[in-house]
Amino acid sequence: MNMKKIYLVLGLTAGLTLSSCGLDTEPSTSLAEGIAITTENDLQNAVNGIGYILSEDQMLYGSEFGIYADLLTNDFKIAKDYGHTTKISQYNITKNDELPDYAYSFFYMAAANCNKALQLTENMESSASIQELKGQLYAWRGLIHFDLARMFAHIPSTVNDVNAANSGIVLSTEVYEPTYKGKRSTLKETYDQIISDLTTAMDLMDPANTKVTGYFNYYAALAIRARAYLYMGEYAKALADAKEVIADGGYELYTIGNYDKVWAQEGTSESIFELLITATHNSQRYSLGYYTDASGYPECALSDNGKVLTYLLANADDVRSKVIKEQAVSGVAGTHYFPAKYPGRDGLYVNNPKIIRLSEVYLIAAEAELKGNNDGAAAASYINEIEKNRVTGYTDVASVSIDDIIFEYEKEMFAENQIAFAFWRNKQSVTNQVGGIINYDDNRTIMPIPQREIDYDATLVQNSGY
Repeated sequence: MNMKKIYLVLGLTAGLTLSSCGLDTEPSTSLAEGIAITTENDLQNAVNGIGYILSEDQMLYGSEFGIYADLLTNDFKIAKDYGHTTKISQYNITKNDELPDYAYSFFYMAAANCNKALQLTENMESSASIQELKGQLYAWRGLIHFDLARMFAHIPSTVNDVNAANSGIVLSTEVYEPTYKGKRSTLKETYDQIISDLTTAMDLMDPANTKVTGYFNYYAALAIRARAYLYMGEYAKALADAKEVIADGGYELYTIGNYDKVWAQEGTSESIFELLITATHNSQRYSLGYYTDASGYPECALSDNGKVLTYLLANADDVRSKVIKEQAVSGVAGTHYFPAKYPGRDGLYVNNPKIIRLSEVYLIAAEAELKGNNDGAAAASYINEIEKNRVTGYTDVASVSIDDIIFEYEKEMFAENQIAFAFWRNKQSVTNQVGGIINYDDNRTIMPIPQREIDYDATLVQNSGY
């Protein structure tokens, strides 16, 4: 069974899912009946299929979700409004809108296919390579739950009670009957499951195995776990994981000499885990490249008065200033600046979103040092390491504040789905694109559960305010 065929098997119910009941009915809780995984090649194809499910439609890694936390801030603007991301940037998504529906459907379908594939491997004869592939499925499931939680639940380190009923998401950890109706967990249960899956993944994978572009390895699971611990406020654990990735993962920070070139390449030195996007498997006009270019849907331009563009235009000695492009937009006066992180390898559609890269791990370590150990000097060592690889003639700073770290997220991670989360995780507000102040605990910082899910199961608790 080739990769194209297994993708069709894994994804054949996608259209049905969008008009049915998502997590809670058979189309998104299992692979098609009669599918068998009996060989290592079958299992490899099943792993491939998870990435494909999460690459070809809206509100996924290669489309709106890849820039979601950027659009929520005034670092970005809509240069010409086609109406595709407007509701994100204006914080007026409703329970009947398509974007939360797409996210809920496809992320849960991918989790369900992880569950089915794991069930089908229970009686397979084990080997090191099969264990590795099973580890990748657990890692995927951990990441999927983490990003569902980022979209549909508050950040655990910012709430008063992580054990509050229905504060987390519906967990998908086994193959369910067609009539199954999932209930929301607590935030603690949600993040405990995320950590459990990522830890199980690491137990199954050999740290000595080198990375393969587009696939999880031990250090990719470890890096995602560091991120999850940071969101939980488990700073010592986040720091320990981040340090291990930095010391032992074999990744290297981009340099002043190559930073502006890496965005058109696959499997670069910083890339810990990226999604494989091809000319065949991509989100087309909803892709990251299309949203960040004047010739596409130019709804992810850099805001004229935002901190990111203001800094980059004023600091030509920072190589990150080369990763923006000035373009004219048809029918709109003047020129506009766009992120140049998605130039396309085969047209604008084909860009591998970097789900996590080494610079973020340095930032995780910095934040964990500052918030966990109150050690601004130790935190500064990680910021200095990034900055000296970005700014010609950079001079080390002796200490940093949380505001310095958040600004580093803005400078380094813009257009990579990080900025708003960095503010909210630190109990700070953001200003949206129309000048509104959105506090970290505002109900609009998370999306509504799609109404079709509530229609199917009236006991499923909707997020506050929707």
